[in-house]
Amino acid sequence: MKKFLLFALALSLTFACNNDPSKKIKKENLKQAQQELAKQNKFPVMSFDYEEVDFGHHKEGEILDTVFRFKNTGNATLIISKVRTSCGCTTPYWPRNPIKPGDSGVIKVSFNTNHKTGHQVKTITIHANEKKPTHVLRIKAEVEPKPRKKNASNTKKTKAKVPPINKLDFLKHPKKGI
Repeated sequence: MKKFLLFALALSLTFACNNDPSKKIKKENLKQAQQELAKQNKFPVMSFDYEEVDFGHHKEGEILDTVFRFKNTGNATLIISKVRTSCGCTTPYWPRNPIKPGDSGVIKVSFNTNHKTGHQVKTITIHANEKKPTHVLRIKAEVEPKPRKKNASNTKKTKAKVPPINKLDFLKHPKKGI
């Protein structure tokens, strides 16, 4: 019995070693797979003129607008799925249509400086079908606070003179009591 098992094991190892998986692949399937792989190597590429804008010094309350120009220098159609900002004070506008290779586009960004003072840095994250799926742009500004008006809370307060309340007075007037 042991001889039979050893013979069967040796026979199966012999046939397993002669089993070449590349011989099982059909040539037309191989060509199709190579074409699909070639398609996968095609990606759009967003090439920007610049990726950061420094607005300099501005007063609080101003709305600062800029435009980021880009060109699709890749070899596939560019589709921007969404654009997110790091703050609600920054509003992006981007093309919703596909951008073919060689075509250009713009991403407009509007930054509202109201209630934003000091050194401000905001990011704009672009989600597209590039090889690296996100692209980050930045805007900077130094925002000087606008002068605040004096209000009643800044003036000197004087306490009104109120006569002392007698507990018995509350009992006499039910409308004023509890």
